[in-house]
Amino acid sequence: MNPWIIYSQPKSSAHLRLFAFPHAGGGSGSFRGWANRLGDEIELGYVQLPGRESRFRESPYDSMAELISPLVDALLGHLDREFAFYGHSLGAKVAFEAMRELRRRGLREPLHLFVAACPAPQLPWPLPPMHGLATPEFLDEMQARYGGIPAEVREDDDLMALLLPTLRADIRMIETYAYTPEAPLECGLTVFGGLEDPMVEEPSLAAWKLQTKSRFRLQMELGGHFFPQRTQSRFLESLAAELLDAARVDEKL
Repeated sequence: MNPWIIYSQPKSSAHLRLFAFPHAGGGSGSFRGWANRLGDEIELGYVQLPGRESRFRESPYDSMAELISPLVDALLGHLDREFAFYGHSLGAKVAFEAMRELRRRGLREPLHLFVAACPAPQLPWPLPPMHGLATPEFLDEMQARYGGIPAEVREDDDLMALLLPTLRADIRMIETYAYTPEAPLECGLTVFGGLEDPMVEEPSLAAWKLQTKSRFRLQMELGGHFFPQRTQSRFLESLAAELLDAARVDEKL
């Protein structure tokens, strides 16, 4: 069994597969309910990184450069049908770098890349590093920048002791990410952002356009950094329709 990829609802008849890469500290639970809303033609594969949920006993990666090769190795057995990547926040850069690693290896590449709540990778990280802060200050800064940690979780010392190492490692990965220029992607690229997201503003999302030679679209949604939780049904309908359209275009080429 491959611990990196989880299918909550396998769809053997689906001709498309969408791999979903979670935000910092997140796991497959970040995409709860998605598989139902993507329809029968799209099978959802959750990317489960070490250090969370079913893999919480494993040490998390804290470096993008160290993560990408084993991640792509794990994906190889799952590229038997047309596929696309979706990444949220940190997951957007992980998905982007995984695509570039597939290309470097001369392997099958995604039909489309969907990214959300993440500045374009070529932009420098705009904020002071926080991954080394003491725990109270680290959690305060997490809430100020991203929100998303429920009060009942933050107040549970035992649960936070389990979550903090992975969360810190993920934040370190974001803050130490070093972009290396390469040719733009051949596939289409769709970028989503939250209109009320204080961390990721529209110009930094629009800058993703430089990363593709193909179609580019930017869609702003109601909500903050985790806007898909607020507009899940409409958001996923839009994503699924665009992926199906990308597959139809690919079939005509």
